[in-house]
Amino acid sequence: MRRPLSALLVGVWIASACGPDKPSAYRGAGLQVATLPANEVVPIYRAALAGSFMLDDSTLFILADPTYLPRAAGLTGGDSVPVQLLAALRQSGLVKGMCTVPVRNTREPLICPAERAGYAVRFSQPYAMGNGPDSVQVHLVIQQYATPAGMRAERLRFERAYYVARRGSAWRAVREARLPQP
Repeated sequence: MRRPLSALLVGVWIASACGPDKPSAYRGAGLQVATLPANEVVPIYRAALAGSFMLDDSTLFILADPTYLPRAAGLTGGDSVPVQLLAALRQSGLVKGMCTVPVRNTREPLICPAERAGYAVRFSQPYAMGNGPDSVQVHLVIQQYATPAGMRAERLRFERAYYVARRGSAWRAVREARLPQP
């Protein structure tokens, strides 16, 4: 009688040891990149930014990082944001220019060549949720920046992730996603 029980326990141990690994992705774990045209991604990013900022504030100045956030934890890596998407972000007025968020945390504030101080944002690609194209997850790393001639800004950097859903033709952040511990 002991032999079948021990064989069962060994089988369970082998199955759990050889089973699917924990997702290696920090951002968009278990989700596929949503393949959407640039004109569809801009309102998604607008909705995600609205989760962190009052976008109707005329003093808000946002610059986009030209590199996507990587799937792995941290900021090292990531594909280039398509030129068409960067152009669409600027044409929409959502971003005023480009600035690269540093990969490593430093004590020095970020300095960006811009008309005024504000925030540099590095976006993830939208990750499709569920079976339809009407809900995505988007990650943002946001860092405050100063201008070369301006006062040095407080060093402020944070990451947020949002579930963004389409209702009719409008996208909105419906809730903040939980970020795994890196």
